[in-house]
Amino acid sequence: MKTKISFFVLVLTSILFSCGNGASSSDTNLIESSSTADNPEGNGKEPIITFEHETWDFGTIIEGEVVEHSYTFKNTGTKPLLISDVQASCGCTIPEWPREPIATGQEGTIKLQFNSNGKSENINKDVTIFSNANPIKKKLTFTAYVKKKPEAK
Repeated sequence: MKTKISFFVLVLTSILFSCGNGASSSDTNLIESSSTADNPEGNGKEPIITFEHETWDFGTIIEGEVVEHSYTFKNTGTKPLLISDVQASCGCTIPEWPREPIATGQEGTIKLQFNSNGKSENINKDVTIFSNANPIKKKLTFTAYVKKKPEAK
């Protein structure tokens, strides 16, 4: 019985010491980036995505038209910017974005293609950008007024 208790204490001690302060550099980077994302002021050592404009109005378009707009941005932070995903609020909008890192001071574009087929009247859509910037999520929006297609005679 004394041997079993000694073995249990030995195992428990080794588990406790192995879980100590051995965070790898990748663990530290994960901790740094997640704490940065929760801090709107950041730590000054992250990418910052700055857009020329975050909204766009296509004006009046005819139902069935496919329209496009490119949102230009610049990495105004201190580390390379990596956009991991851009998600549209509906299937009528198709986003395109750079897959390679954007260096500090460099520009890039996010292109949106909107298909107005089956849509009518006032349209408000958005896309959400996921990146390593602070904040990690950013929204772009666009509007349009879709006129019904004239009926064929």
